[in-house]
Amino acid sequence: MAKYLNMDSVLGIEGGGTKTVALLATGARIQRRQFDALNLKLSTDRQILTLLRQFQPTRAAICLAGCRTTADRNRVHRLAKRAWPKAKVFTGNDLDSGLVAVFGLKQAGILVISGTGSVIVGRSAGGKIGRAGGWGHWLGDHGSGYWLALTGLRAAIRELDRTGQPSTTLRRLLRRLKLKSPEQLVEWIAGATKAEVARHADIFLRGNRGLALQAASFLAMDCAAVVRKLKLTQPAVALAGGVLQNHPAFRSVVIHRIRQTIPGARVKLWRGESALGALRLASA
Repeated sequence: MAKYLNMDSVLGIEGGGTKTVALLATGARIQRRQFDALNLKLSTDRQILTLLRQFQPTRAAICLAGCRTTADRNRVHRLAKRAWPKAKVFTGNDLDSGLVAVFGLKQAGILVISGTGSVIVGRSAGGKIGRAGGWGHWLGDHGSGYWLALTGLRAAIRELDRTGQPSTTLRRLLRRLKLKSPEQLVEWIAGATKAEVARHADIFLRGNRGLALQAASFLAMDCAAVVRKLKLTQPAVALAGGVLQNHPAFRSVVIHRIRQTIPGARVKLWRGESALGALRLASA
């Protein structure tokens, strides 16, 4: 695959659980490319290098889901230097890029993300960062598309065991997956990726206000925890991620619960290109 070459180019890469976006700026022109999901904990060095070597920037920011620790950042930095020995490189996670995309480099605010996974991150006016969630689908991700789909599916299986009849929701899932019986779900779930499971959250959200309220309560409580950590008052709260963007009824429940939990919170949906935060970090 051809590389993008330029003597003065700035690259921002944001890798998440659903997709990876790369923005390459040369002067006033920005080129956008989209790739498959790229989570540092689930990706090999070869996969990361394959993506990086498609570009040759002079400055870059690589913000990947799963990049939590100093060791994680060092790993990404080493790979970047293998691909671009002379480039100036910032390494971080998709929360770094998300915060900068929504609130700039210094403004205080809280970012609530519910997509394939879920996490809440915030920044104070003094630059302190606080977060809750983001532990991945084994330990966390409550309120995410993955959590909604898996929680709903487990409830549907319990109902099947107790009544002997598949619910309307379970029948919808079977039709979508082109499966003939609930027993085939055992094999499907064993081989499904996190994103493949999360893709079916809409089936379980439909008409299930209890599930929506439980997920919204998790997100609101984590949001409140970040507000306490950062000692914010009447914080700006931005909602992002595919689940919150694509499901208005669920989003309304989340907004209501956040406002109940955090009096004075200024909550809004954010639909921008969060990879622009990575591009801005590379330019800083």
